[in-house]
Amino acid sequence: MIDRRTNVSASCLSRAALALLLPLSLAACGRGGSSGAETAAPAATGKATVVKLQVFGDTAELKSYRELIGAYEAAHPGEKVELLPVGKQADHMAKLSTAFAAGNPPDLFILNFRRFGQFAAKDVLLPLGPAMSASGQFKEEEFYAPAVEAFRYREQLMCLPQNVSSLVIYYNRALFKQYGVPEPQPGWTYFKDLIPAARLLTRDLDGDKRNDIHGVGLDPLLIRLAPFIWGMGGELVDDLQAPSTLTLDRGPALLGLNAVKLLISRYRVTPRLIEYQAENNDARFARGALGMLFQSRRYTATLRELEGQGKGLDWDVAPLPRLQQEVGVLHADAYCMARASRQPQAAQRFVAYALSEAGQSILAKSGRTVPSRKTVAHSPAFLDPTQKPAHAQVFLDAIPTLRRTPNVAVWHEIESKADVLLEEWFYEPPLPGESDLEGADTVLVARQIRDATRPLLAEDLAREQARKAPPPAAGGAP
Repeated sequence: MIDRRTNVSASCLSRAALALLLPLSLAACGRGGSSGAETAAPAATGKATVVKLQVFGDTAELKSYRELIGAYEAAHPGEKVELLPVGKQADHMAKLSTAFAAGNPPDLFILNFRRFGQFAAKDVLLPLGPAMSASGQFKEEEFYAPAVEAFRYREQLMCLPQNVSSLVIYYNRALFKQYGVPEPQPGWTYFKDLIPAARLLTRDLDGDKRNDIHGVGLDPLLIRLAPFIWGMGGELVDDLQAPSTLTLDRGPALLGLNAVKLLISRYRVTPRLIEYQAENNDARFARGALGMLFQSRRYTATLRELEGQGKGLDWDVAPLPRLQQEVGVLHADAYCMARASRQPQAAQRFVAYALSEAGQSILAKSGRTVPSRKTVAHSPAFLDPTQKPAHAQVFLDAIPTLRRTPNVAVWHEIESKADVLLEEWFYEPPLPGESDLEGADTVLVARQIRDATRPLLAEDLAREQARKAPPPAAGGAP
């Protein structure tokens, strides 16, 4: 097998290393901790009940969580929530891993649906769905089904969804107007609309043969490429419920990957590797040097904060452009609770408030989330005509088309391995003598990803089969 990929970025290596370490640290945790009873109620001790909540996010996102906590504490005298903020998701995962290994995890924490399986498999999470449904604090039918199903593991609802976001196109309206490019319209397509727009927006302003404005920014990650694969009729895995292999090396999936590669190999409308490493796509869009950006709802909070600082753009959002099929990819986070929580009842009260109309409205107004609660998603808290984006309805219209990745314990490790290879494949030129249409390099990386991740899926399947196997009959032969 040809291995052309040796220049792996430090960030990708960090993700891969964390994926290897996290299951080992969680294995030490087991089921220890609280059985579900409060250790001390405020009335009995005279002290405030303190629930620890760990979240990750940028300044704008963390500000919205502080507002949520402030509103909860005002409505619940004697109860406190201590926010444990972490700037980056990789650091968030590492901190959680360390806390579980030490037997001192936070009571609550936010997890993306692609990362909660590794915790659920080690049985360190208290299934919040059954616990809060039994107490009447959570009614599943009041929330969007794609977000709820994303946090079901072994038929139990482990974490309760905070949002039901999706991947959309953020676009700079000022650049579209400046260069006479029509703004995206409902039903627009990838090849006939997005690529021509990206080409018109890509500009060398000073004649130095380097683009100062790029038409589109796309992080070459598996979760970002998934809608291209699905959109061309391909699949990520052979079985969503019990995957045994990735299927990126099969015909339609390869077409989806090649469609992405054209952005840089043929049309050169996205930043080169050296530019991407010097400035990420989010920052490039924020300073007006990127015409379009593939991102989820959480980026809205960042753009609104920049507007408040007088650094805002004239921007809006559009749906993902259609390929052969109309499809979106789920981006959902949820409140998860440690089985070892010292304040389980207080923690559940906070989650109940955070998921209520009042609580979800606070995060929705910040721009951070697409509310998972249906009534809030259709309320002015989210569809505020005075706030950007003007076309916030795009996020709600995408919900029926959303697809997700498998809920397996090893999925985070799989993405970590795949992302390293995908980043290098995206930025490398085609193989010698190969045109950008032939895609031999794409076949190669798809097979490398398949072979690198297949052992992980085999181990996960074997673990699940062993769990389901009936116990040996009593008195049987030794």
